[in-house]
Amino acid sequence: MKCLLASGLLLLTQTVAAQSAMVVEFRWHISHHCSSTSPVIKVKNIPAGTLVLEVQMQDLDSQNPAHGGGGGKVTNEGGFPAEFKIPSGALSQYKGPCPDNFTTLGHEYLIEVSAIGADAKRLSQGSAKAPFSGKFVILQGVIGNPAD
Repeated sequence: MKCLLASGLLLLTQTVAAQSAMVVEFRWHISHHCSSTSPVIKVKNIPAGTLVLEVQMQDLDSQNPAHGGGGGKVTNEGGFPAEFKIPSGALSQYKGPCPDNFTTLGHEYLIEVSAIGADAKRLSQGSAKAPFSGKFVILQGVIGNPAD
C-alpha cells in the first residue's frame, strides 16, 4: 500500500512539474542570418511573480560563438502575464545564427527562456530548438508555422 501511495505521489509531482514548464516557440526567417535582430519568441505558462525573462541561445552543432549565441533579458517590474511575446530585436546581447554551412545542412539552435522572480530566483524555464539553414527556412515559409 505504501509503495502504491508513493508511486501515485511521484506521478502527481511529475504531472504538476510538466504543467508548470514554460512553452517556448520561435520561427527563423532568412533575415536572421548573421543578424543581431532576435526573432519573435512566444513564451507560455509564465509563472506568477516573474519579473525577468532571461533568454539564451546556443548553437548545438558548434563550439564557435561566431555562429550565433548569447541572448539577453526582458524586464517587466509589474510582472509578466501567463503568455508573452518577446518582440523581434528585444535582446541586446543577441547574435543571430551564422552557420558556415547555411546553404546546405545548417546548424540546430536551442533557445532557452528562464523566468526569474524576486531575489533572482528561477521560477521556471522552457526551451525550443530548430535547425537554421537556407533550405529549412524556405521550406518553413512554404508550409507555415503557428509560432510566427
